[in-house]
Amino acid sequence: MNTSRRINIIVLSATSFISILLLSFSLATSAWADEDNITGSLGIREMTGRYVPLDLTFQDETGKEVTSRDIFNKPTILTLVYYSCDHICPQMLEGLGVALDKLELAPKRDYDVLTVSFDERDTPEIAERVKRNYIGLIHHKMASEDSWRFLTANRDNIKMLTDAVGFHFQRHMHGFVHPAVLIILSPHGKITRYIYASKYAYGVAYPVTFSPFELKTALTDASQEKVFTGRASALLYCFPHEPKKQETFFSILSMAGTSMLFLLAAFFIYLVTTSKRFRGDRK
Repeated sequence: MNTSRRINIIVLSATSFISILLLSFSLATSAWADEDNITGSLGIREMTGRYVPLDLTFQDETGKEVTSRDIFNKPTILTLVYYSCDHICPQMLEGLGVALDKLELAPKRDYDVLTVSFDERDTPEIAERVKRNYIGLIHHKMASEDSWRFLTANRDNIKMLTDAVGFHFQRHMHGFVHPAVLIILSPHGKITRYIYASKYAYGVAYPVTFSPFELKTALTDASQEKVFTGRASALLYCFPHEPKKQETFFSILSMAGTSMLFLLAAFFIYLVTTSKRFRGDRK
């Protein structure tokens, strides 16, 4: 095969590869743009230094009515999720449970953990079933059933709570879009810190992780009413499904990768074959 033909084949292969990359980038940009549109009115507005109202009403896992005044009496880790979620919410709670088990502080004695559903359709019965999945992650000798409480509330109380802590979410057809965050409260209900779930590692047992050291520092500061303000990393959002066009993007990208591997393999075989033939002809 002469030099010009080899050059033409290389140019054609490079052109095809660049075209595939441009197509993939275009689809990716569309997917990210859609995600940006969804999350434009969402997120966290840090309300550190302010207080959660103490007259909010919830129901615990047994159906008993409790108020925020009853449950805010120690440094508290507050998580806001919805119990039917099968995406980031359960992974965030699992990651939190693993971190809590490594804390040097003792649950109930030094801190409380409170999970509240922002879906008014969730019931105490659902909360109790969900609690079974996570309470067992804390193996500390002082852990008890009350170490981690799972609450529900009506729409008005949910709105007052989420507005107070600056937590903004949207309801969609298949669930909710919302940020993944831990909110640290003082014994008097003061918002002292936000800890963001910004790391998501695919293919591991606990994709969302939290630092036990950071949690300990945040709880210790909360016990002294110390406030920490400022987000150091991007937010992780929980989507009820893949953002629009995201599935198409990854499908096209997968096909493009497979096609390129096939073309490169075929091209390599072709070069080896023609090189042997060319050497044979010269003999």
